[in-house]
Amino acid sequence: MNSCKKNVVFFCLILLLIVPLGFYLFKFNGSSLSTDTEVWGQFGDYLNGTFMPLIALIGVIVTYMLGVFSEERTVANIKLDQQKQRPLLHVGFMDSETQVRIFMVNKGNGPLIITNYRLINLEGDTECLSIYELLPEIEGIYSNYSGNLNNIVLSPNEEFELLNYETPYTEGFGYPGSDREIIRKKLSNYKIVIDFCDVYNNKMPVYERSLDWFGR
Repeated sequence: MNSCKKNVVFFCLILLLIVPLGFYLFKFNGSSLSTDTEVWGQFGDYLNGTFMPLIALIGVIVTYMLGVFSEERTVANIKLDQQKQRPLLHVGFMDSETQVRIFMVNKGNGPLIITNYRLINLEGDTECLSIYELLPEIEGIYSNYSGNLNNIVLSPNEEFELLNYETPYTEGFGYPGSDREIIRKKLSNYKIVIDFCDVYNNKMPVYERSLDWFGR
């Protein structure tokens, strides 16, 4: 409950207490103070009969407000705890003479759950579900590649390889770069797009990273 609503409720409670007394003073404003104990007893009965129900009502309202405050505080604490467990996705890559590697890592403090992983063509908006689908038949060695990653869970600081291609060594020729150049060209036309959420099923901002760096 914000401060404006609190002020309104407080004003209404004060008004409930003032109105009966104000009405009494308005009605008997011209009368002098009585010395008759019976009149004072009647005045006490009036106050008791008027204020006691109001005080009981105010007690109910205050109890309700305390419950609302407690619930709001609980919700705020839950949101704060969830923020502390927020995952943070990062996709990185490297390209050397002998290796092409793409990986993702959870740099946040809580588990990361992938809900939709895909690669989108930068020109035609066509999609595929894995890097392996982009690559032609080549002679190199895939030490790792990814398929459909939906529902994959990454713990904090956990790393997951999307592609790890090693250029084969040929006696007398060293490391030929033809396959590596084909892979670079294919990858440079796409971007990685990942929808993910935290362990509380809170949807995180969609993560996108272009692979056009491989076309440099």
